[in-house]
Amino acid sequence: MMSRIPVLAVLLVAVAMAGCQSAATLSTAVRNGDTFIVGLSGEPEALMPNTTAEVIRVDDLTATITDSDGSASAARVRSVFKVFGDPTANALAANQGQWIAVIDLVDAGSVPLDLSLGNATLNISSPKLTQPLAVATTILAGTGAPHALLGKETSGEKLVYLAPAQQALVSVAGQLNGALLGAVQYQFFVAQEPISTGLGKLSAIGAVKLQGRRDIAYQSWVTPVPAGGTNLTVIMTAPDGVAEADLHHLDIALIAGAISVADDPDSYFSGSLQEALFFDIDGAKLDGLQATVGLVQ
Repeated sequence: MMSRIPVLAVLLVAVAMAGCQSAATLSTAVRNGDTFIVGLSGEPEALMPNTTAEVIRVDDLTATITDSDGSASAARVRSVFKVFGDPTANALAANQGQWIAVIDLVDAGSVPLDLSLGNATLNISSPKLTQPLAVATTILAGTGAPHALLGKETSGEKLVYLAPAQQALVSVAGQLNGALLGAVQYQFFVAQEPISTGLGKLSAIGAVKLQGRRDIAYQSWVTPVPAGGTNLTVIMTAPDGVAEADLHHLDIALIAGAISVADDPDSYFSGSLQEALFFDIDGAKLDGLQATVGLVQ
């Protein structure tokens, strides 16, 4: 669900080449106050996933660095976001997402840590990671400062735009009884209308297909409701069919730019699904499936 970030492309090549479960950063030696960029994991459907979660956020991670004296200090996780493989890449890796963490060697008050010089280990853990990560590094003399990855600001104001938006996961469950699912059609409604700002309109509701099988075609569009509110239509088609075990490839995320979403996304999206229709590969309606809308943590 993240856009491609050309500004970071060169920086992230090194992380991507280190593999999905990265044990390397862009620098093998840092100073107190400097920044790590660490590859956390491929997404659940990636070649080498280290997570079963669709979304990883800053608050999900704990970063601790142990210096050469054996003293452990908490480091600040500044940002977590996802980057993607090129759509023209090898079919096994095309469009796959890789979670990236930006970690500063500063405390909660942005003061550089006081780590002893020499070998050190950065440990990253999370309930959303299948395995914790241990990154070997070296602490150099001197004091650095968090790297301004997207310009001069380093406090997170710009990196926050790369983080996953508040969203609701729409998933399909049920029984196909040997049939293959060929198409899905959703109708959503929210009472909110787009909000006009100086930078353009903030959408009332939208949908993004999560990563999965590339042969599943996806379309979505919104239409205003004259009496107030916004309709969203989503259609997915799979000519080769989707088996019951592969229904997760139809997962989508509901998002919105409207301000009220940030306050209570669960209530905002609750009840938004008005209709869900399912058809087999011959066009016959299927009655054994259900769609659910739930908040993604």
